[in-house]
Amino acid sequence: MIFSKKIKLSSLFENAVDMHNHVLPNIDDGADDLNTSLSLINEYRALGYSKIIATPHTMSDYYPNTNKTILAALNLLNTELKNQNINDIEIKAASEYMIDPEFEAMIDSNSPLLTYKNNHILVEMSYLRESDNLNEVLYKLQLKNYQPILAHPERYSFYLDNFEKFYALKKNGVKLQLNMLALTDHYGRKIQKIAKRLLKEDMYDYVGIDTHRMEHLNKVGDIKISKKMQDSIKLLLNNNDSLF
Repeated sequence: MIFSKKIKLSSLFENAVDMHNHVLPNIDDGADDLNTSLSLINEYRALGYSKIIATPHTMSDYYPNTNKTILAALNLLNTELKNQNINDIEIKAASEYMIDPEFEAMIDSNSPLLTYKNNHILVEMSYLRESDNLNEVLYKLQLKNYQPILAHPERYSFYLDNFEKFYALKKNGVKLQLNMLALTDHYGRKIQKIAKRLLKEDMYDYVGIDTHRMEHLNKVGDIKISKKMQDSIKLLLNNNDSLF
């Protein structure tokens, strides 16, 4: 039997961009203080990353962040990096917006949203049920010249037995972002299976770690992938560059 040679996923990270993480201090369920943020950033550097777009949650019930709170946390972190002469990594900020009534109201009122380059915007849903007015909200975003990127689609339990939902999202112009740890059984084997199928069918557009704590970066550092998968991940990492 011939086995395909596997490589470490981290070998692809030289000067890479991570476009989904929660490294800003004391702002959501990610880094709980500045020291934790710095530890995470140093691990990103060790993995080879040179750019990070932090994406703290904006979620009315739990993390009611605003542009002001997010940019203040970003400034705090960047100031400390400068104080410590850490200048080989750049950090910007966007947000991961929960698709809920408050987010829809923000769109309707033309509130300024924190986006990636070229108005690309990261959105998410509950893992247990599809957001109310999902299609309407996605349509409204596009009407206002935003490009929605759905975070970690492989993790939405209500889609796992209905692959047609993913095709419908793509048909409606939504871009999809893979969580790297979904390539392992970190979230469960069913999610791993869906993630690999989405990757095989070239359904993903971007890839992020979705770092909340050091465990996530350590696990990503241990992931091994096939040569065939390597080419797909390289493409997604190249796409990440366009968001910074």
